[in-house]
Amino acid sequence: MSKKNTNTQVTAFTLPSSDGSSTDTSKLLKKYLFHWPLFILGGALGILAAYFYIQRTNPTYPILATLEFKTPTSSDGTVVNKSGSEQQLDPINKPIIVENEIEVMQSKKLMYQVVNDLELWASYTEKKSGKNVELYKNSPIKFKFIKADGSIDGQGEKLSILIKDQKSFTLIDQDNGDKNYKFSSAIKSDFGTWTLLPTANINSYIGAKINIKVQDPDLVSDSYQTRVKVELENKDAPFVNLSTSDEIPARGKDILNSLMALYQKDAILDKGKEAQNTLNFINSRLDSINKGLSIAEINIEQYKSSQGMTDIFSQAQGFRDIKQANTKAQNDVVIQLKIIEELDKWANSPQNDEKLPATSAYLQDPSLMSLYDKLTTLQLERQQLLATTPETNPLFDPINKQIASLRDAFKEKIRSIKASLIATQGQMNKFDNGIQTSLKKIPDQDRKYNSMKREQESKERIYTFLLEKKEQVALRYASSISDSEVVDDAHAGKAKWPKPAIIYPLALILGMAGAIGLIYTRETLNERIMHRKQIEDVVSVPVIGELSYQESSTPIVVTEGRGKFAIGEQFRVLRTNLFHLHDNNDSGRVTLFTSSISGEGKSFVSSNLAVTLAYAKRKTIILEMDLRKPKISGVFNLSPEHPGISDYLSEKTLDLSKLIQPSGMTGLDVLGCGPILPNPSELLEKDTLDKLINELKKSYDDILIDSPPIHLVTDALIIARVVDASLYMIRQGFTHKEELDFINEIDESKRLPKYSLVFNGIKKENFSYSYGYSYGYGNSYGNSYYNSYADKTKESIGDKIKGFLKRF
Repeated sequence: MSKKNTNTQVTAFTLPSSDGSSTDTSKLLKKYLFHWPLFILGGALGILAAYFYIQRTNPTYPILATLEFKTPTSSDGTVVNKSGSEQQLDPINKPIIVENEIEVMQSKKLMYQVVNDLELWASYTEKKSGKNVELYKNSPIKFKFIKADGSIDGQGEKLSILIKDQKSFTLIDQDNGDKNYKFSSAIKSDFGTWTLLPTANINSYIGAKINIKVQDPDLVSDSYQTRVKVELENKDAPFVNLSTSDEIPARGKDILNSLMALYQKDAILDKGKEAQNTLNFINSRLDSINKGLSIAEINIEQYKSSQGMTDIFSQAQGFRDIKQANTKAQNDVVIQLKIIEELDKWANSPQNDEKLPATSAYLQDPSLMSLYDKLTTLQLERQQLLATTPETNPLFDPINKQIASLRDAFKEKIRSIKASLIATQGQMNKFDNGIQTSLKKIPDQDRKYNSMKREQESKERIYTFLLEKKEQVALRYASSISDSEVVDDAHAGKAKWPKPAIIYPLALILGMAGAIGLIYTRETLNERIMHRKQIEDVVSVPVIGELSYQESSTPIVVTEGRGKFAIGEQFRVLRTNLFHLHDNNDSGRVTLFTSSISGEGKSFVSSNLAVTLAYAKRKTIILEMDLRKPKISGVFNLSPEHPGISDYLSEKTLDLSKLIQPSGMTGLDVLGCGPILPNPSELLEKDTLDKLINELKKSYDDILIDSPPIHLVTDALIIARVVDASLYMIRQGFTHKEELDFINEIDESKRLPKYSLVFNGIKKENFSYSYGYSYGYGNSYGNSYYNSYADKTKESIGDKIKGFLKRF
């Protein structure tokens, strides 16, 4: 019969644990704490390695020095109270940009010179107490190149010598044999011709073996350059810190001191070069400007001469004064002309014979004034005479004749003066026009003159400025000093490495991390399923239960009532979950037990679950339907020769009462395999199997079928048509992870009804850290069966050692 393939979700029994992230953390912690001896071993090995590292490592010392820059600067190079021209033509006191100077101090050029000056490309070591000790200034010898051919490779050239006495040594050569040489003698090799010179320490090293390493100065300078740090401590304060580290404090101090000295020396030389270049530039400019200045002065002189100029400003003022005087004189002439014209009108008017003209203070001609005075006197006399004498009286004749004569003379004089004033006025107007013309020429002359004068003064100012700067630069060039000063000479601090306070804890951490890595790697490389999460991460089939492992001498580990074995309780939970899996059906339930491969515990689980069902007063029968390798009869100590399923399916015996055997437990029967036939698959496909199951359903509440592994043969899939639910076994530490894909394929094909999983055989030493219980796991029936909480027996020393070693 065919059953609908539905997976009913049930609550699976798992070994006690709590949910949530805290549970995951707890599981992870327990997993690693189980291997605590491995952590102790890793930590101990780390500390031991740290001890040997500290003993064999030469200490490294920090070397520090400080420079101060005297010229106050800012980070952008500006200097207070310095004009642009002064900055440009003052190479000695130009502003210092500290960031630029830091780059100079860190340059390859300076470090290369330091390496050559201190001969750092050659190192000397002696082996003492298993360590190579650098001799540096204590070396008994000094390597000197007579002629280098530049063929030193990146690894350097290594030489070993044995000092025989003060005058000779042995060059150790394993390829060509040892050779004896005298000090100062020339030795030719692949990398050049060289010699060794003895030092003052030679007597202390008689019989000693000295190792010499000759390296390319370029590579050595690169190495030291990366180790030297130059930093500006504070941008508001011109102090620069130089630092490096070295195994030999004296060498580190020499490097920094030499670097600072070379920097200061180069800075002064650079200043000298810049000052000399500036002086050369100033001299060339002075020559050029001097020629231009001479030409400008000659042009001014020629212009003045051509224009008849002495001082254009004074000359212009004189013209203006003359014009003003001429204008005043012209005004006077105009006034005189007006007076003369009035007098002329008076004199020529017949009505004015007896009248006197008005006197004028502006009459400037003395003769005219004399005539006027005389005429006035006569007129007064005549008027006085008229007062007493009639006008017809002869007394008036002489007076009238005199007045007439004077009047004629007065008229003539007026005409003469008028003509003279008119002539004078014409001359003044002409003179005024000449003055006006001269004044009009002055602005143009002034403009041209000012242009030439401006050019001459500009050249003169530049010339004067350059002369002053020439003297300043010359004086500073003669007395120039460095812009920096050594505040602190190079000094060594306490050894910064190795530091036991750091190395030992770090080694302990690394040792434990190595233990964690080993556990993780071991677990990652393990291709077998070790815990439930590995199942749930891959497959969607529910895990209906988990069964632990316990060493046992019998295959049936479930006891009636409250037993002392925890696995008995686990089987009872599985019994309850099976009840829900069958939708609470009370009788005629058919359950199939299968697995991927042999040895995953399907026979063990089916037989013990059958016993558990029998203890629950459920009439149960277990079918030994693994017709190839039957095991159920052996579990219940029944004869494998008894007729069974194969007889029924082959229709040799159809009387079930003759085939069914009591298990020895109340409520539990066994239908054995019977004789093993060569065609089990064909027998299972017969309708006789359906008839068998239907007959058994009439008499039993639960029918449990122990089938062959489904990944090896198809028997279980054939049997699936008559079952109500299927339990698939997965055994911890035995089932391969790749079987999970096969389990998914079975689930997707829907060929097993109510498909569920049982995770069994969980061993304490394999995964006690992942779940709350302590588990065990066996390998086969007989002595190793799935159980938990067995009677505590006294462990032997061998068992204790074995258990302890399992924690590694």
